[in-house]
Amino acid sequence: MVHVEKTITVSSSIQDSFDFVADFRNLPKWNPNDESVELLTEGPLRIGSVFRIKTSINNRSLVLDYKIIEWGSPLRASFSTESKLFNAVDSVFLSAGREGTEITYAGDFEFKGIFRLIGPMYFKPILEKLFSENILNLKSYLDSSI
Repeated sequence: MVHVEKTITVSSSIQDSFDFVADFRNLPKWNPNDESVELLTEGPLRIGSVFRIKTSINNRSLVLDYKIIEWGSPLRASFSTESKLFNAVDSVFLSAGREGTEITYAGDFEFKGIFRLIGPMYFKPILEKLFSENILNLKSYLDSSI
């Protein structure tokens, strides 16, 4: 399993930050690898809501359906997806502090098949780089737009 986690502090309120980050339709605004995101389920976001994400990882196009598996506004949300190559759980944790809202974005990836052997060595640096770049994009967006 590969675990990647990054934390930022932003100036936006905890509720505004949660509403933005937990709604995966906003991913293309701060993750340039995500081409498009659509909500497949109706109604308000909640446990069981599903997003379809067209993305690319290491120049490989993927379509992933992420399901909300935990919803604790405005403090926590978790999302899971399954593909032929891996299963993943993305989680976002928020807390309010004197200097703003602290956001921790974490991802746990469990690789399948041959990737189970090479995944941790090969994909961890790629995922670390993606998370580092994207968390800074998220910070820039939240600090300037919300």
